[in-house]
Amino acid sequence: MSVYVGVDNGLDGGLVALSATPGAGIIDRIAMPTQKTGKGREVDALLVLAWLESLGTYSALCVTLETPGKHSPGLQALCSMWDSYGALRAICATRGIRHYRIAPQTWQKAMLPGCEKGQTKPFALSVARRLWPEEKWLASPRCSKPHDGMIDGALIAEFSRRNNY
Repeated sequence: MSVYVGVDNGLDGGLVALSATPGAGIIDRIAMPTQKTGKGREVDALLVLAWLESLGTYSALCVTLETPGKHSPGLQALCSMWDSYGALRAICATRGIRHYRIAPQTWQKAMLPGCEKGQTKPFALSVARRLWPEEKWLASPRCSKPHDGMIDGALIAEFSRRNNY
């Protein structure tokens, strides 16, 4: 049985694992693990790998990574997104994990039909709540605001499951 993993690869992103069985619910989810660096933070590749290993054998995994754009409000944010993306691709490539790349516009067009420009976050939350009504989307029990990265990760995983990646 396949496990579909959707990845919103930003430092505030998330990873969500879904069963190949439609309607089976979320297997597991985490906010993107990060570690401090000299002046900021970066994806903690070892924690991501440990989480992927907890899902079962590599051959059962299908990871879909959101590709970063070529433009960002700031150079540091752009570099950070590409650094995260590279780390996640390297994990998949070195472990033989089947993985796909997807542009944000591709999965958003399919999963957020009719969404107006600039409204993707609230629209994504409403779609996620409809698909997984039992899920609270909180990064931890202490949080009160739904985690955008995990919501996007879930919708990316659902897009992959529906398209049989």
